[in-house]
Amino acid sequence: MKYYLAIDVGTTNWKAAVYDQVGKLIAIERVATKTHLDASGYSYYNPIEMWDDISKLCKAVTAKVAQPISAVSVTSIAEAVVGVDKNGKVLGDIIAWFDTRSIKEAEELREKLTAEKLYEITGLDVNPIFSLPKIMWIRKHWPEVYQNAYKWLQMGDYMLFCLTGECVTDYTFASRTLAFDVVANEWSREILDMVDVPVDMLPRVCQSGTTIGTISSAVAELTGITAGAKVVVGGNDHPCASIAAGAIRGDKILDSSGTAESFIYISKKDAVPNMTFEGQRTCRYLQKDRYALWGGIICSGRSFDWAYEILTSSECFGIKQDEYSYAQILAQLENEKGAEKGLLFYPHMRGAGAPYWNPKASGSFVGLRDTHSAKNMLRSVLEGLSMQARMIVDMEEKLAGVNVESLCVVGGSSHNKVWQTIKASVTNKDIELCFEAEATSQGAAMLAAIGDGMYKDIEEVSEMLASKNIIIHPDPKMVPIYDEIYQIYKEGYESMKNFNTQLYNIQEKFRG
Repeated sequence: MKYYLAIDVGTTNWKAAVYDQVGKLIAIERVATKTHLDASGYSYYNPIEMWDDISKLCKAVTAKVAQPISAVSVTSIAEAVVGVDKNGKVLGDIIAWFDTRSIKEAEELREKLTAEKLYEITGLDVNPIFSLPKIMWIRKHWPEVYQNAYKWLQMGDYMLFCLTGECVTDYTFASRTLAFDVVANEWSREILDMVDVPVDMLPRVCQSGTTIGTISSAVAELTGITAGAKVVVGGNDHPCASIAAGAIRGDKILDSSGTAESFIYISKKDAVPNMTFEGQRTCRYLQKDRYALWGGIICSGRSFDWAYEILTSSECFGIKQDEYSYAQILAQLENEKGAEKGLLFYPHMRGAGAPYWNPKASGSFVGLRDTHSAKNMLRSVLEGLSMQARMIVDMEEKLAGVNVESLCVVGGSSHNKVWQTIKASVTNKDIELCFEAEATSQGAAMLAAIGDGMYKDIEEVSEMLASKNIIIHPDPKMVPIYDEIYQIYKEGYESMKNFNTQLYNIQEKFRG
């Protein structure tokens, strides 16, 4: 039996996990992600602190397993970048992926090339979260860091660099920079020349599953990883999770459902992406001959958590109450009605995601009457999230020219069976619940196995892992009911758009 190590650098936790060659989790260690705020309220990670924590996690998990590690791979969140100099010294802090300090630089890109042209090349909307605006911000505000930078690495790339000294990225990370030509599968010299960022400052792009080096004796002593173990290119967290979910043959959509929710359609091989923007982001997959359509709900699981906290607890008033479980509350929603009682919920609590991408949109209950109970409202939240999911799924099916069979759900919200059952009926799709709770880490470990020659490709390993998925079918009685309600739901955003904009502007006026 061979063993593979996955390093998973996430927004919530940093993890190190060991899997055997058939994808069974042997041991996992984790620590809460250390996100810092500077004096201006901007979010960042300390790269030295990150590597120190990851090294300790690797040492702890490999000691627990006490077996040789054959190969290691890395998965992480995307967009955040850090510079390294020619001597391998890390420069400055890592601006968090969600940090929007570079909004002026994003607007500068829009003015130079237009949003339409940028999307035509990169498949991305103009947004400060992406890597290139962050690099431009660093050049303006941290000139010494920029001047000394040899390469710009994202967090997964940085971990590979710490393990091997190699500056390498993959197609999924490159696709989130706003500097990558997703059709040509190469860095866009047109964009980089326009903003005077040398292409040589960006790392070499490799396909995920490629071996780039081995663990040295010095790194082995620091991390506990077996000296000589292969180091394999991984990728962005959601695409890595798709391996475990089995959403890679062009007939399913990955539903990565947590605080936010990402819906990712992964094309068949050699399919040509539609580069017309209709609310989606178009990226490359772990394999360079596939593309991926991305759409998302910015405040998904958080919307239900918020409603749960507000509607079932008196704690906000400082009043103690008897304890109750999450399962007890959910059980009472199974046979409750929300939308059928004329109550709709719009989940734009942190602005609207796909297909609108409007930060001024607001969440709302529509149709609320004094006859509605907290149970009606909670049920409505789950239905509203499912309606928005259908809108994104419909968009991706239209763009890809396919009708998918199912949604493969990974992440914390996959445990909410009431929600997933509603989603099946609203979308009229089977819902496949991924068997592996740590799908992202498992996917990365299996990329390490591919790099080690255990499997020939992602398809082979994914088919094995997905065979354990749990299937939830649509309720044939609810499908036509939800379909009628969905037609009404679709009109709500446009009807409330101007009203929500005015409310947002009023809030901003009185914020300071």
